Formats: sequence, structure tokens, C-alpha cells
Amino acid sequence: MATPRIRRFPAAVLVLVGALATAHIGATLAFTGPATPVKESLQPGLNRYFLGPLDQGWSLFAPGPYSQDEYMLVRACVSDRDVCAGGTDAGAEFTPWRQVTAEEQEAVKYNVFADRETRISKVIHGRFWSAAAKLNDEQRDMAEGNHIDGDPVFGVDLNSSKASEKYSPAQLSTLRSYQRLEDTAVGLGTLYMRQQYGDSVTLVEVRMMRESVPAFDKRHEKNPTRSQSWTNIGWRPATEFDEQVSAAWS
Repeated sequence: MATPRIRRFPAAVLVLVGALATAHIGATLAFTGPATPVKESLQPGLNRYFLGPLDQGWSLFAPGPYSQDEYMLVRACVSDRDVCAGGTDAGAEFTPWRQVTAEEQEAVKYNVFADRETRISKVIHGRFWSAAAKLNDEQRDMAEGNHIDGDPVFGVDLNSSKASEKYSPAQLSTLRSYQRLEDTAVGLGTLYMRQQYGDSVTLVEVRMMRESVPAFDKRHEKNPTRSQSWTNIGWRPATEFDEQVSAAWS
């Protein structure tokens, strides 16, 4: 009669180990997965389980928490370009700022398999911010200025021989990289604004914002303090697209 009891003990151990492993895997998936109402209700227990008494606030696979959010904002002038140049005093009509990154992130919420279209502005933001950071103060002021007649941002066509005379090869490479990313950002902003306001969009202005993420122990406060920094693209002519591009976007 003793033999069956001895055989039941390893089986019970295996069941217990399997249950613990399943619970750990389930908790890991919940802790690292997208925000959901179920995860929010389990968050205090998940924090105690994974963070422990050290409470370092680290994410599971990285050495530190993500420290900032990145957003792309865009607005447009929907009057004739000459009227836009005169501002509101001349009767120009300007749209409110549109927070395109926040709109894209709505499609990501609760969807771990969101497609690339929901991350376009964040990708552009990251690359543009790095390129803009390489500009000197004078070049940054030029980039933030308004160039509504399509005149070169840096005073010369960057692909011309005059540009090679004005700038060193290293400077020219920096400016060309910046210009490509600025054109991309203005183009995306144009698509968003024309989607909403149609062909009345004549000028586009873009702002890139970085906003600090609250400290881990303050992350669930209603109105945590968040510092902001900005990189601006002044008013530019709306980008012209062919019918195929406009149709694909709409």
C-alpha cells in the first residue's frame, strides 16, 4: 500500500511546479503587455511581484525606464498664401494644432499587433529630432523661421554648386540630412491637414515635442508635473502630391 502513495508525491510536485510556472508566465505577459482595464486592476500586485522591495522601476528587458514621450503636432493656414503672410490682421484663417501622434497612438492602445501606420509620426520625430540637434544656433534659427515662398531654408539650394562653396562637406551633409527629414515631416503634416481641410490648406507648420515621463512613484497621480521641450519647423508651403498618393492616404 505504500508504493502508490510514493508515486503520487512526484505527480503532486509536478502539478505544483506547473501551476507556478503557468502563473509566472501569465503575470509576465500581463506586466509587459499593452495597457488594458484588467492590467490596470492587477498593476499593484504585478509591481510588487516583479519590482520587489527595491522598487527600481525598471522595465523587464531594459536597464532603465523610458524617460520621455515624443509627439508631432501640425497646424495649417487655410487662406490664400498672400493672406496667410499677413497673419490674422489680414484675415488669414489658421487651424488649431493637431496632435497627430496622440491620434496614431489611439490605434495602438490595447493592440499589441498594431501596424506601422500607427507609428509614422513617432519614427519621423525621432529621426528629425536627432538631425535638428546637429544644427548650430544660426542654422536652427533659420529652420524655425518662416519660408512661405519656397525659398531655401538655409539660403541656398543644398544640391547646387553654390552650396558647396558656402558650406564645408561636413556641414553640407548635416544640412542635407536635416532637409530630407524636414521635407518628410512637412509632407506628413500636409497629408493630415488636407485629410481634414481639403485643398484649402496652403501652408503648414510643424512642432516636435518631447515630454518627460513622470517618476515611477508619481506615475498614477492625476496631474503629474511634466517638463516639455520643443523643436519647431516654421511655416512652409503645403507639399504637393500626385493623385495616387492622395488617394492612398485617404
